[in-house]
Amino acid sequence: MSAPVVAAARIVRASPAVARKQADWIAGIEPWKGLGYRAQPLGRYLARLARAGSVWIAQAARRQPQGVIVATDDFLLGGFIALLAVRPEASGQGIGQRLVTHVEARVFARRRWLFVSCDAANQGALRFYRRQGFARVGRLPDLVRAGRVELLLRKARG
Repeated sequence: MSAPVVAAARIVRASPAVARKQADWIAGIEPWKGLGYRAQPLGRYLARLARAGSVWIAQAARRQPQGVIVATDDFLLGGFIALLAVRPEASGQGIGQRLVTHVEARVFARRRWLFVSCDAANQGALRFYRRQGFARVGRLPDLVRAGRVELLLRKARG
């Protein structure tokens, strides 16, 4: 995948059907694969949140979505990124950053904070979120799976 495809990608709200389809590839990549996520329940979750207007995709012209973000509102005086995934072939091309920037603009228009949780062992994701300006504010053992630790990260408006 070349940089011009990423530059042409636009962030759009996902329909429930489009959101559901993303579960197939998301469930096949880390960290979701290692956490035991299955495509069918994940697809139902994505479709449900898309109906609520909480799922956004990075869509390049006539191509499959390159990334997806799920962001909910009203979490500890802020918004919450519940899921961020970028197709492996589009990794490192700015898709994740564009999705986060889109959500930040929406959240910070009305809220003070933006939160995300990340598996403590996922060093790549932790580096990514730190580069986006997030800082660790909490440790949540056994949140997603017994024996695993999630770190709660937060970014302030402005």
